Amino acid sequence: MKSAAKAQPTSEADFPVLVAISGGRDSVVMLHWLLSQGRRNIILCHLNHGLRGRESGQDAALIRRLAKQHALPCEIQKRDVAVFAKKHQLSLETAGRQLRHDFLFAMAEKHGASTVFLAHHADDQAETILANLCRGTSVSGLSGMAQETQLNRGAQRLTLQRPLLEWRRAEIDAYITQHQLIYREDSSNSSLQHRRNRLRHQVLPLLNDVFGRDVAPIIARLGRQAERDDAALSQMAAQLAKSHISSDGSLQLTPALRAEPSAILSRLLQTWLTDHLCLTGIETTDIQAALSMLHPGGPAKINLPKNRHLRRKAKRLWVQ
Repeated sequence: MKSAAKAQPTSEADFPVLVAISGGRDSVVMLHWLLSQGRRNIILCHLNHGLRGRESGQDAALIRRLAKQHALPCEIQKRDVAVFAKKHQLSLETAGRQLRHDFLFAMAEKHGASTVFLAHHADDQAETILANLCRGTSVSGLSGMAQETQLNRGAQRLTLQRPLLEWRRAEIDAYITQHQLIYREDSSNSSLQHRRNRLRHQVLPLLNDVFGRDVAPIIARLGRQAERDDAALSQMAAQLAKSHISSDGSLQLTPALRAEPSAILSRLLQTWLTDHLCLTGIETTDIQAALSMLHPGGPAKINLPKNRHLRRKAKRLWVQ
């Protein structure tokens, strides 16, 4: 007798999804909220970064209890982020993000999932936008985190969803109290050694005091406006890309292209260099230098990262 065919999902709630969970208040609230919305096919995913010693093991123990309580599968792995960062000459933040992405892609493939839920909230958004601003970002960086983001790796694609992005920290605290949820407090969240914590505990409270108001929603509103404007400009740039990027990968410099506003041209150059030519390490300064090449009086050659050069000749740009 043939075995019965595996049941196919019949509604959105039936599709397998990953929930990135740390055991902290934000991710515990997100899990409880998702379950209250009817989500059942959830795989809890926790990556121990190996940075907090015994505390990390206690985080994992809580997640196992949550998984048992709600009859959910859970995946818990450990990576030494500090060793990985040193080996690959990365910051701890960058190394941690790369290892988390590796973990999530592996778990998505294992469980047949294409969506990951992340617990970023509105106060995280304000901190992200403020940090991007102070690092020297473009309009795209001012938009902060999107509620839904596509993460691609080869043929595999993950959709990152942030359902709490409009929630304030106070709302999350109130939800914890209302539902009497148990969570783990990360002791590193109070350390002022981390830039993010200094923004949270020092900079934003000072801005609140200086302006006599809660600035986080104002910063988040700027992010939504920047996201809207950046999307419109990027769409215009994409249309230009279709008509001006040749089959050999070069960019054709037509009078129509040169007449476009620099806000669109800068996005065209970014799209061409990073998406079409797949170059890495392209910074805002590189885009500004490339803009100067679009007109006859500009330079005919500029340097790009990783010993590459952008050249102009015969009304076209190409990378050498």
